[in-house]
Amino acid sequence: MKPSIFKFAVVFVLLFSFLAAPLPRSAFAQTTGTAATVDYSTQLKAIEDKLEKRRKELGIPGVSLVIVKDDKIIYLKGLGYKDLENKVPVTPDTQFAIGSATKAFTALSVLMSMDEGKLSLEDSPKKYLPYFKMYDPDTDKNITIRDLLCHRSGLNRTDLAMITGKLTRAELIQVAAQARPTAKLGEKFQYQNIMFAAAGEIVAQVQKEPWEKFIPERIFKPLGMTNSSMSIAQMEKAKDYSYGYSYNFDTKTAEKLPYREITQVAPAGSIDSSARDMAQWLRFVMNGGEVGGKRLVSEKGYEEWLKPQMKVAGKTSYGFGWFLQDWNGLKVVQHGGNIDGFNSMVAMIPEKKLGFVLLTNVSASPLGGEMMGVIWDNLLGSPKKTIGAELTADSIQKFVGLYRLEAAKVNIEIKAVGDKLVMVVPGQPEYTLDPTSPRNFKMMGAPDGFAVRFDPAEGDATSMYLQQPQGNYVLPRLNPDGTLAKVDAPASTGAAAARELVGTYSGPGGGSIELSESDGTVTMNVTGQQPYTLKGKGERYLFAHPAAGHLFAQAEA
Repeated sequence: MKPSIFKFAVVFVLLFSFLAAPLPRSAFAQTTGTAATVDYSTQLKAIEDKLEKRRKELGIPGVSLVIVKDDKIIYLKGLGYKDLENKVPVTPDTQFAIGSATKAFTALSVLMSMDEGKLSLEDSPKKYLPYFKMYDPDTDKNITIRDLLCHRSGLNRTDLAMITGKLTRAELIQVAAQARPTAKLGEKFQYQNIMFAAAGEIVAQVQKEPWEKFIPERIFKPLGMTNSSMSIAQMEKAKDYSYGYSYNFDTKTAEKLPYREITQVAPAGSIDSSARDMAQWLRFVMNGGEVGGKRLVSEKGYEEWLKPQMKVAGKTSYGFGWFLQDWNGLKVVQHGGNIDGFNSMVAMIPEKKLGFVLLTNVSASPLGGEMMGVIWDNLLGSPKKTIGAELTADSIQKFVGLYRLEAAKVNIEIKAVGDKLVMVVPGQPEYTLDPTSPRNFKMMGAPDGFAVRFDPAEGDATSMYLQQPQGNYVLPRLNPDGTLAKVDAPASTGAAAARELVGTYSGPGGGSIELSESDGTVTMNVTGQQPYTLKGKGERYLFAHPAAGHLFAQAEA
């Protein structure tokens, strides 16, 4: 998931802490009126086929997708229904709530204010919001506007404070800032909606007008985004907008949800828009912050916007309102949004001038994350991965079975579908496990930083290690008689064991350590340090405790 306003994965997505007709199948619209120089029809059909198949499998009533390549819209279409009960189709102009994809707009408004000399990223929030006071004295003294924009305030999610809707934005910021921190300032990435609300309120103070007016006047208008709104109340006045739904995978039914107005934290996630309008946003970002030959943000501000500001996990970092990650050596800039009844994904590879926006009308959908790989693969091509020993339908059988996640009081099934492993969670969509090494797998459709590892290396796995940014879990396997398998497996040692342990491990304070293999040599890669070669000299040099998912290593440079 991508991170959401009210629903957030604590044990991936198991535990929640709250928070006009479509175009013909072969039609791909152009806003510029100029035909694309490359024929993408075959690739676009493959993308649409996959999208429609997964839309139905995931029980999503309706979606709207736009793809931009080389500053042109090459695909723009609605699929399914914006009003399921009355079978009213989604169109490219149907407004959906975009949720946390709003954060990039808020960050841009801060950078535009910086360009005008009205604030500095290094300013204390209390310079503009005198009531802003953090619980931790050191954090209170040192926190800056920069920290608000990249989720490193030291606060975990404080969304419960905004559920009642009875506090003003200023009161909500005061309450959240006084929450007891769970990390030191800058120590750990912790998604924080209300700090973004504070950033939006700072813009309101320095611009002498509400954030809700600044965005339409200074961003929507010059971009030509004429079909976007700042609240549910505004969206309901539009000619074309969607209802929101939740889908029950047990009953296979969709239920219409009441809209949730989030005025108090609007800068964190209140914008509503259509696929056609969001195409203009994609073009603006991929054109380096220019529209019509004019800059809305300086080159310096644009660079800050898309620059890694805070490490999230593995190869994923956070800029200002953007997640930054790697795809085959290319920089991906993306942010999803999730709010009651709606889910969105905005994703780009600026270097390739390729981006898309997917809007859906169901809560907590993994579809946006899945479509990233589908769209990149089809339009850019993807080299075939080599995972050491090739995984086959027979070799993956040792991982198949039931695993107990005691924190959620549920059993998780790992099943084999052909030569692929699939994770089945009660009441949720299935997650295909994409191998990153012979025993490590990325969970496709889950938020960034989520992965599983099976242990031990030989024989049937006795445990599954679930890695996630919010904390890691060991899931013992269930024996046929219902008892739990022993997970205190003996340590693996030596060079052969090192090759088995290739993968990414969580480090202290949310960092990570990566083990990689090249030409038979295993190296340990620690952010900011030189690679260390692991040599197989017994337990002095390498010790792995598979059940705990921990790696202990002694290395030579």
